[in-house]
This record gives sequence, structure tokens and C-alpha cells, in this order.
Amino acid sequence: MKKILIFSIAYYPLVGGAEVAIKEITDRIGDIYFDMITPRFDKKPASPSQGGSLKFEKIGNVNVYRICSPKLFFPFTALITAIQLHKKSKYDAIWAVMAAYAGFAASFFKLFHPKIPYLLTLQEGDPIEYIKKKVRFVYPLFKKIFTKADYIQCISNFLADWARQMGADCPIEVVPNGVDIKQFSIFNFQFSNNFQFSISKIKSDLGIREDEKILITTSRLVKKNAIEDVIEALQYLPENVKFLVLGIGPLEIDLKFKIKNLKLDGRVIFLGYVSHEDLPRYLKISDVFVRPSLSEGLGISFLEAMAAGIPVVATPVGGIPDFLVDGKTGWFCEVNNPQSVAEKINYILDEKNKEEVNRVAANAKKMVEEKYNWDNIALKMNNIFNALKIFSKYKKELNIDNGGRLKILIATGIFPPDIGGPAKYAKNLSEEFLKRGNEVNVLAYKTEKKLPIGIRHCLYFFRVVFNLHKTDLIIALDTFSVGLPAVIAAKIFNKKIIIRTGGDFFWESYVERSGNLITLKQFYEVKPALNLKEKTIFILSKYVLKNSTAIVFSTGWQKEIFEKYYGLNHRKNYIIENYFEVKESIGQAAKEKKFLWAGRPLKLKNIKRLREAFSEAQKIRPELILNIVQDMPYEKLLEEIKKCYAVILPSLSEISPNFILDAISCRKPFILTKESGYREMFKFIGLFTDPLDKEDIKNKILLLADDKNYKEYKDKVMNFNFTHSWRRIADEFLEIYKKI
Repeated sequence: MKKILIFSIAYYPLVGGAEVAIKEITDRIGDIYFDMITPRFDKKPASPSQGGSLKFEKIGNVNVYRICSPKLFFPFTALITAIQLHKKSKYDAIWAVMAAYAGFAASFFKLFHPKIPYLLTLQEGDPIEYIKKKVRFVYPLFKKIFTKADYIQCISNFLADWARQMGADCPIEVVPNGVDIKQFSIFNFQFSNNFQFSISKIKSDLGIREDEKILITTSRLVKKNAIEDVIEALQYLPENVKFLVLGIGPLEIDLKFKIKNLKLDGRVIFLGYVSHEDLPRYLKISDVFVRPSLSEGLGISFLEAMAAGIPVVATPVGGIPDFLVDGKTGWFCEVNNPQSVAEKINYILDEKNKEEVNRVAANAKKMVEEKYNWDNIALKMNNIFNALKIFSKYKKELNIDNGGRLKILIATGIFPPDIGGPAKYAKNLSEEFLKRGNEVNVLAYKTEKKLPIGIRHCLYFFRVVFNLHKTDLIIALDTFSVGLPAVIAAKIFNKKIIIRTGGDFFWESYVERSGNLITLKQFYEVKPALNLKEKTIFILSKYVLKNSTAIVFSTGWQKEIFEKYYGLNHRKNYIIENYFEVKESIGQAAKEKKFLWAGRPLKLKNIKRLREAFSEAQKIRPELILNIVQDMPYEKLLEEIKKCYAVILPSLSEISPNFILDAISCRKPFILTKESGYREMFKFIGLFTDPLDKEDIKNKILLLADDKNYKEYKDKVMNFNFTHSWRRIADEFLEIYKKI
């Protein structure tokens, strides 16, 4: 079992966003052994029988070691404790939660154990300038917290940018904090002491009349949360608007003094500290959540309010724009502008805008449920834990820590602004390599596009040769167009080359020329009569595959076919699955039963048989519509997917169609040919049809047209959880490079 040591400056019963995140994540990961070092805040030291200066307790899935140490000395005492624990437990990785004290401890430990992977999590909510001011005397040492990390996880894009500014040269991934949806949903309140929820009773206990409107904030009473701006905003709001403040902090006396000066007595209610489990009851009685922050790392309080169905007013600072879109999931007010705060609140409370406010609140609630669910976040974090050891090896073996850089040449037929899957693949892969400090040169077709086969290969070969200076690795993103000239150049100049197979140009050429509608497997099994051009393509393709240093397939299905019929050595073959991530904005409910097909108008796409099958299905279900789109820009295609009822792709064969991944990402049911590399992966969530059987295609269409069946497959797709990021894809290419 993998063992991870956590450094944290606080833990339960002291609870903040970072502490909640640790517990929610570790509680959901049962196959990792977690230890934690954190300070004790009681004065009595532990007895020797408790391990000297250690006090031990188990909280959830974390073994917590509390050490007697002031914050200032925590990095040093935690280091000593960590070294002692490591001798016994032999940790596979260390995890620092927030830079500062925990980050210092982890980076110090990394100096003594450089081979142990180090994950840094950034949860900071204070302004960056404030943090820099605090660490100004140890700023060079503070930067080491970032530069020594093997992987950085941030809760917002804002913090990810900060990590880059601090010189981080490792993978940086944004995985936000989550929300306990069940706890904060207004339909699922469960409170301590069997409290029976009653809006009227809580309002009565607080001295709030039924006709009064309630603003609420759950905030530390510190400058960055700008509570005083909300208090000043009350001057511009109706008398029946009251402000409920949940939280404690050093500014409480100053805020109460301001209330008295502004003659707002009775309109602001301070509840002080309220336990996390009791927050939903106060959100439920409120009309608007407002916090005009000066800075935010993420702002979990906003997400909790959204989960409770409360409209939110915030400022566009820090990580807030990651989840709040003005007029769609909440409203932005200006920073340091009480009148702007009042303007947004008045808009929300205006009865004329009730329908819009309800729609925005519902959008926000849905967004939180889909994107900020702790189960999904724990899954992403588990992926990071599993990737840690791999990337730590990259840094060591590629000498990134010593300033060394891997020089990578990516050979591709197309690259943006060209449209297509290979163009997007080349762009995103190159960006990930660059983030790791590597040098990347992308070599795409230019003049070659206009030249006939053979001549274009010769020209591209010379372009590859001229770009091989000090190249460590070539990655060719197809077998024939760029793979052939790149492999010849690599062989002549003794360079390592990875071929990523896409489709099968050999089979595609035969089907288009002959019109013989034969599947990929049948083609290799039957071995039909080939013309000279096709025989040449086969010989050259086999040469490319045999002479590459390694081959990458997107599915095991294609890998097995190629290994069998090209006689490939399985030891140099690898699988790197395609990119997949759920879209932030999933598809809306379809107004019509419109099935969407998209792709190139090729014979292997089986369009004629699809039209015939659909026509037969329409005789039984006239309301069915088939929408066929060709060569559509990706963003427009994505909008079509979001609007459709389902997608359908009964091609003769499909190795790993991005069209289906986009459908799943947008949470749309799908029908796909059973001759596909995705059949095994998605067999429990989609419908698969025989591409050569028109009747079977028709029956699958009719099956999905049934409302009950549609709901079943819609639910399956909605509950499908899988992520394969561009970072992971780049990591896997680098892992292959390490092996070859």
C-alpha cells in the first residue's frame, strides 16, 4: 500500500477550507496510507509513552501526529519528526498543504530525501502581495517551496498562475475544493441534535420579521473579506434588509463601531463562530449571499451558498472567476465599492427579476453539483498521487533540476489554425512539454499539403533532417504522412522516435478506392486484392512500425490488430488513451429527438446505410430527426452536441473517435459501431451496433428513442467518471522515453 506523509499547519478540530479538503479527499481514498504532521496548540506536552513530543490520534483515514511547536519553528520540528517517521514507514511521497510553514517543512525534507516525490497544494486566500511582504526576509528560500515540488495542485487558476510566477517547473494542475452537496442542498438538511428545520423559528430566534430580507456572509472578520463594504452598502438598501454575519476575527470591534457611526444598529446581526454542520440552516433563511472580497484563493463559502440555492454577489478577484460567471451563476460587484454592492443586491431583491434570479441560482447549484463534488475531486487527487512517483523520476532522469532540458520534435500533418483532432493533439501536447521546461519544436505540413504523395514525403523528410540538431526525441502523430519521413530521418541520424498511430490509412485508402464496405478486422483477416498503391502503402507502413523506437496506440483493440497482422514486437508497444474531461458546460435537455452524426464524408463512415436505417426507424417513430454535419469547426460542433438528443456513429470501424468522447463529456447518450476500440471501455454506458446490419442500426435507434431507455442511458453517461488530462498524456510519453 502506498504511504504518503502530509504536512499541515492545522487540522481538526481546527477547521478551515484546507482542513476540510484533506479530510474529504483522504476519507474517499482507501488504498493509500496517510500520516500527518501538524502542530499541537495545547500547552501540555505529550508523555514519553506517547512518543516523546508526539501526540497521536487517528481521524478518518489519516494518522495524525501532533508536535509541540510554535508556527515559526514548525518547519524544523516537523522536519525532524518526518525523518524519524520515514525511517519506520518509508513514505512513497510527501504532501504539503499550503506553501508557508507546511511548504517549508516539505521542501526541507526534500533536501534530505530528493528521490521522494513532493506534492504541493496551494489553498492560499490572502492577497499575493501580502504573502510576499510576510516572507520578504526569506523570499529566496520561500521560492524553493515551489521549485522543489514535483507536482503542484492548486484550487484555482489564480493560484496556478502564482505558482508559475514563483518559478515552478513541474506539472501544475487545478483541482478545486469541493462541497458536501448533501449537507448544503436545501432538500437534504440533516442537523446535529435532530434539529427540525424551521425557517420561521430561526428568524424568530434572531429577531427577524417575516417581511424582512436577509443578506448573509460566512467569513473571517478580516480586511480581505471586506465586510465593512457590505455594512456601508446597507445605507443604500431598504430598511427591511438585514445583514447576518457568521464568523469571528480581529475586526469585529471595528465593524461594530462602524455600524454605530452609520446608525445601522439592529440591521447587522453577528452570530460569531458557527459550526460547519450548522451553516446550511442560516443559508436557508437568507435571500442573498454577499462577500465583496479583496482577494480569494477559491472561496468555498460562495460554493456552499450556491449549493444551498442562494444567489451570490462577489467580486471578480482571485479564484472566484473560476466558478462565477456574471449573470449566469451569480453577480459581480466592484471591489471597494459599497454602492456597487448595493446595486447588485437591489437587483436580486427586485420582484421583477425573480425569474432570472431563480434561473441563475439554479444554474449555480447545478454547476456546483457537477464540478465541485467531493467524489470527483478525490478521484482527481488520487490520479495525482499515482502520477507523483512517475514525474519525480522524470525530474531526476531528465536532469530538470540541474537545468537540463529534453529537446522534443513533434511531427504532425496539421497544427492550429488548422482544424482537426491531430492539430489539437499536437498543440496541447507541445504546451504540456513546455510547462515541464522542455524545448519543443512542432513541425507541421506547409507546402507539402499541395504536393502529391511521394514528393510531399521527400520535402518533409528534408525539413525533419534540418530540425534534428540536438533533438533527443521525435514524436510523430501518424504512421504514414509524417511517420514515414520522420522514421527514415530518425534511423539515419540515430534518433529515438515514438510513432502515435491515429486511424489506419492503409484500410481507409482501400475502402475509398474499392467501395468494399469492410470492417478493419475483416480487411486484415480477408486480405482482399490490393492495387499497387495500396501494396506500397502497406509495405511502407510496416517499415515505419517495425523501425520506430516505440509505438503508441490509443486503444488495446487497435494494438492487438496491428501486433498480429504487422508482426510487431509487443515490448515496444504502448497504450496512451485520448484526452477526456467533462465539459464545464454540459449539454441542455433536447427539445427534439434529434440524432447527430458528424465527420468526414468518407465511405468507411457508413453514411448511406445509416440514412437507410434511420428512414426505416422514422416510419415507426416519425418524430425522429437525423442531423448530419460535415467538416464543422470544433466549437460549433460542440454546441451541436450540447443541443442534440443523442449522437450516432455506426462507421465500418472507429478506433478511438473524439466525437464520442465529446458526446460523453457533454453527457449525451450515444450509439457507436461495435467495431471500435471504445467498445470495451464504454460497454456499460452506451449502445453498440453492427455496422453491416441495417436492421440492427434501426433497432438501436428505436431503443434509444424510447423515453424510458433514454433516461437509463442518460443516467449511465451522467454517472460516468473518468479523466485523462493532457498533463497525464504528456507524462505517459515521457515515461515511454525513459524506458526506450
